[in-house]
Amino acid sequence: MITGVGGRGAYNLSMAARAEQPLRLEVLDLRHLQARDLAPLLEEEARIWREQLRWDFHASSEIVRRYLDLRSLSGYALMEGRLPIGYCYYVHEEHKILIGDLFVSGAYRTQDHQHLLLDHVVETARHTPGVERIEGQLLMLDSVAVEQLYRPGELAVFERNFMLAEGIGRLRRDQFGPAAPAAVVFGPWDERHLEPVAELIARAYHLHVDSSINDQYRSLAGARRFLHNIIQYPGCGAFYGPAAFLALDATGRICGVSLTSVVAEGVGHITQICVAPEWRGRGIGGELLWRSLQAFVALGCDAASLTVTAANAGAVRLYERVRFRTIRRFRAYVWENFR
Repeated sequence: MITGVGGRGAYNLSMAARAEQPLRLEVLDLRHLQARDLAPLLEEEARIWREQLRWDFHASSEIVRRYLDLRSLSGYALMEGRLPIGYCYYVHEEHKILIGDLFVSGAYRTQDHQHLLLDHVVETARHTPGVERIEGQLLMLDSVAVEQLYRPGELAVFERNFMLAEGIGRLRRDQFGPAAPAAVVFGPWDERHLEPVAELIARAYHLHVDSSINDQYRSLAGARRFLHNIIQYPGCGAFYGPAAFLALDATGRICGVSLTSVVAEGVGHITQICVAPEWRGRGIGGELLWRSLQAFVALGCDAASLTVTAANAGAVRLYERVRFRTIRRFRAYVWENFR
């Protein structure tokens, strides 16, 4: 048990009589709970994603509900008595733990409560045989002090931006920079090109800051898994092939790709724009982005979102030039060297 300080108004409970009383909280393994226990918490989180990010979170929460009912979701719930007020789950992938989500109800969302959940997962990972790395991109974690909890050199922190462009049907092609070289041909996404696209991703992200955040970018096998995940699972929205495009050079080799999804009615998402190192700065990224946004407009979308690492200055400049604005800043966390 720990003692903390509460807030106001979670789940329509009257907090007036309890506002000055310390909370008695417990951290509980998620496998002791079922979907119905976390339903109000998941609905609150879905409302925040919808209202603040224009993202329909229900597909992701349905996966959480399914695994909860199977008693197979790894992670922890923060409990006040019998009431779940926060949760954090993770996935064990070979040598690493991937933290999927961390959310604490607004009435209880203190830094200490969020850190408590996070540290339970990190400590579990530390003591899991074979785990050498922990990754987490946590949009709902409201803290800028996580690194203070860990030893120097154990935790790396990367600032990231969640960006949104509205009124995408009013954008003009000239806002996206110069035309790509005539030798480059653009075509629709085709799953027959999964292998060369994986090769492109692994090559393009060599020594790139994003390969420090997601180690799947560091190898061909990892890039294959990355592609499989974004096409098959709803973590980045529902994959939408008609807005995804390939760029091919004069030899027919893939030199660029845009991957896309739909995250809510009327809202598309740019999951990935990747250009081969030797072709960067020559208009290919801008053309891929333009084509993907036009395909969203044809679908009836009026907005599109994306996430980008703040240190990726060139990409941030391109997105800002075409009216993407940062509506949420969050952090990616990577723990290593903890053995």
